Amino acid sequence: MKNFLRKFFGQKREINYLYFSFFLLFLTVLSLSHFYTWNLPLTGVPLFFFFYAIGQALLEVCCFVLIAYILKLWTPKWIYFSFISISFILMLLHFTNFFMVRILDASIIYIFKFFFGSGIDHLIAGFQALNMNATMIGTILVAVILVPIAGILFYTFTFKIVRKKPLNVSLNQLAMMVGIIGISLFLLDLIAHPFLNKSSYSKYQKTLPLGTTFLSPAPNHLILQNPFPNFRDEETTQRLLPAISSKHLPNVYIFVIETFRRDFLNAAPHLTAFGEENISFPKSYSNASCTYLSWFSIFHADMPFYWSQMRDTWTQGSIPLQMLKKMGYKISVYSSADLRFFKMDKLIFGSERQLADKVEEFSLDWSLPPCERDALCFESMKKDLEPSGHAYIVFLDSTHSEYSFPKDFPVAYEPIATEIDYLTIGPKSPELELIKNRYRNAIHYVDDQIGRFFEHLKSKELYNDAIVAITGDHGEEFFEEGALFHGVHLNEYTTSVPLFMKFPSSEWEPQTDLATHMDIFPSILHYLTKQSNFTELFDGRSVFSLDRLPFRIAVHQNGPDIPLEFFLEKSDLKLKARFVDSSKLEILELQGYLHPDIFLPLSRNL
Repeated sequence: MKNFLRKFFGQKREINYLYFSFFLLFLTVLSLSHFYTWNLPLTGVPLFFFFYAIGQALLEVCCFVLIAYILKLWTPKWIYFSFISISFILMLLHFTNFFMVRILDASIIYIFKFFFGSGIDHLIAGFQALNMNATMIGTILVAVILVPIAGILFYTFTFKIVRKKPLNVSLNQLAMMVGIIGISLFLLDLIAHPFLNKSSYSKYQKTLPLGTTFLSPAPNHLILQNPFPNFRDEETTQRLLPAISSKHLPNVYIFVIETFRRDFLNAAPHLTAFGEENISFPKSYSNASCTYLSWFSIFHADMPFYWSQMRDTWTQGSIPLQMLKKMGYKISVYSSADLRFFKMDKLIFGSERQLADKVEEFSLDWSLPPCERDALCFESMKKDLEPSGHAYIVFLDSTHSEYSFPKDFPVAYEPIATEIDYLTIGPKSPELELIKNRYRNAIHYVDDQIGRFFEHLKSKELYNDAIVAITGDHGEEFFEEGALFHGVHLNEYTTSVPLFMKFPSSEWEPQTDLATHMDIFPSILHYLTKQSNFTELFDGRSVFSLDRLPFRIAVHQNGPDIPLEFFLEKSDLKLKARFVDSSKLEILELQGYLHPDIFLPLSRNL
């Protein structure tokens, strides 16, 4: 038996070294290309990940050779060739992952969790929200169909070549090679481990073929003296709803503009003028870097940490909207964006959308570009205008990628990109400025639509008595920190948004120069009811009140799950952290002094 095993494991057999060498070269080039695009000096931590990426590529390919070797010996041919097809699909996934990291600074696992973590309805809405151009959609479909076939054809072709100059190896040699490479990487890990911190590790680990190392930096934890409060119970909260009324119900207009970054406001002359004439804030932020969490913060006026739990337990919709209904308001909704995204329609307007007296959804017609859907929102709203007692909520989508405006709309910023080439775009790409111009023109178009609508209100003598709030749901990143678009990074670029407000009386002055999405409805309710103490109902505070939260907070999306990572800013304190549980934080970045009682202003007893 011993002789048999020695002979079996020691016997040399032919392998397709050309195919697997191509695989190795492909993986290595993809991984090392990150270091080229980031333009980093190859010293210290970057050098460690540089060599580790090469080692992991070699380890992965050797594992594939070993598996293929075993399957060829012990299984039918169809299983062996199925594995070859799978290996080629994995090359496609590596290629996709490379571009995800390059464009979004996020791994493909992150993307899969976002799109496939919340059911088929969300998957459809998510892909629709991407507004991908036809070229990109066609490329994906062709790749999915042809890649497995191409893998087998390429393997067969290269095998014919290598048979002319065969390379024979034994199972024992392959196993030893896998073991040696694995042990070498582990030892390299041990040497570098003391010099790694969580921030640099999270950046560079995405360059690795396997996306991680054997060892990772130990987290830096902070124990909170007071646990972060739980989400509010719906039944209890509704019992606390006060009997509120107002002698006069001026119309309320809420405009939520998709992907509107504050420092691009120069492309919106009408909104700039509106802000100068009314209320604007030197510092205004979203409470999240993605749409569904920002919508939650606006309409529930609550910390977005609670959105998933309330999504699964609440049925009656937004408390601020319920308060408007109790006062006698009728609510009309006009949406160019998909309201079903993460079931936000049910969370905001109730499980049966019962808080909305009318809903016009133009997102359901996929043939219409976002700019045309936005125009339909304004046309429909103009037809429904009443003199008072109505709240009009508008979701606009032109400024979402790929940034839409009509072909006959006068272009204010040139030259522009006709579409985004995802295969070539990068931090150093000359096309980037053309994409920014496209974004500016989309903002300019939405600004024009709002400007025209305000003129219509003035012509109907409805403008002076109106309450208006205008904001972007989040910002946008153009590779300032290594990503394009939004929802991947939590930073100034993805959370800084315009926030403008108008009230019939100019005597009401904001008591703050900083406002967030959570403050919008508390401010409106404060004006209407002359009451500001609603802390039992939601976390947001009126901009007219001195009782303000001492910090601003924004969270990072976590797909369909509870958002755990967040950014907090308070005077000289800047904190980026992740909740381990309600009493423990993992510190990711910290500037200034952090007191364990930081969340005490949010404590409540329901």
